[in-house]
Amino acid sequence: MSVDDSYRLVALGYDPATALFLDPIRRLVRDTATRLGARRVLDACCGTGRQTLALRRAGLRALGVDASPAMLAVARKAAGKNAPFARMDARRLAFADATFDAACIILALHENAEPDRLAMVREMARVTRPGGSLLLVDYTAATTGGMAGLLVPLAERLAGAEHYRNYRDFMLRKGVAGLCRRLGLAPAGPLVPCLLGRAALLTARV
Repeated sequence: MSVDDSYRLVALGYDPATALFLDPIRRLVRDTATRLGARRVLDACCGTGRQTLALRRAGLRALGVDASPAMLAVARKAAGKNAPFARMDARRLAFADATFDAACIILALHENAEPDRLAMVREMARVTRPGGSLLLVDYTAATTGGMAGLLVPLAERLAGAEHYRNYRDFMLRKGVAGLCRRLGLAPAGPLVPCLLGRAALLTARV
């Protein structure tokens, strides 16, 4: 795995800058996984680990994986002893088939190129048991005005040229719903809006 870490400069400030906006999404994912009866949950691209830890506080056996050493260092410090995190490429997960009851990924698909985001969801589906669930949170194709409609594109642009290029491609391909259609995944119910309507939780059965 490459040692280049695009998050090394922002890892320490990531949670203070984003928790206000992202913690409601994390609670939504936690509550959805609990309602679906999941016990073993993979948190792909877990970043600083707040989603993983929220799942574990709810009694779920959650494991977070991420490729960024800097983000994982923050996650492990927050978790303390026996931190449930591993450094791993989400495109090539080192788990056997059907290891988990559910797998989630929060606002990480759009920042990757199309072949990589497809590979990530395919791997999440592979390691989730038949009948289990994928919980995918990312931007939707629907345009949204107001503050979110201004701030989200600005934040994506500030994240860097490659990040913004991948975001634009993701949006042109109809967001998280379009990605699932290309993968042949059918939503298990209606999309649940979040991030002031700019993003949504899409749940799909494996």
